[in-house]
Amino acid sequence: MKTGTDVRISPHAVIVHPDLVEIGDHVAIDPFTVITTAAAIGSYIHIAPHCSIIGGRNAKLVMKDFSGLSAGCRIICSSDDFKGGGIICPFVPMKYRAVTFSTVTLERFAQLGTNVILMPGITVGEGAVAGAGALITKDMEPWGIYIGSPARKVGERRKDKILAYAEEILKGQSGTP
Repeated sequence: MKTGTDVRISPHAVIVHPDLVEIGDHVAIDPFTVITTAAAIGSYIHIAPHCSIIGGRNAKLVMKDFSGLSAGCRIICSSDDFKGGGIICPFVPMKYRAVTFSTVTLERFAQLGTNVILMPGITVGEGAVAGAGALITKDMEPWGIYIGSPARKVGERRKDKILAYAEEILKGQSGTP
């Protein structure tokens, strides 16, 4: 596993394929989080307790800077064909299965509330947020606010203050006044 500085991974978190995981600076991965995919995790990221990021080594999670997962999020990066295209079981040889592997992406400043479920292949646009318990089945527009199951857009976030604060944080790190 490749990690930056100030990375805190709970000893109770499970990263199944650490050779496929890269983590930036200032990242916390809390207890009872399970990551079974490849992952590119940026900087200033928090993955709260009891999150599941599943899909196996051929799937991937990308979390860009300042994005985050609240407690209990389920990020699904691959899925079996439930219509009968193959046998559903990870121990069955792949030639007898029908699995779609994908990349799930959270763009900068994207945040998922408690117990959000994110389906395979989804991109959460920059600054988009999903409220607690939302089921995300489609890409989320930048800076949108989403709630419900399935999730629907109910508003827009103000981005000016968020972007200004991020710029301040990053300038402070580089030593720039």
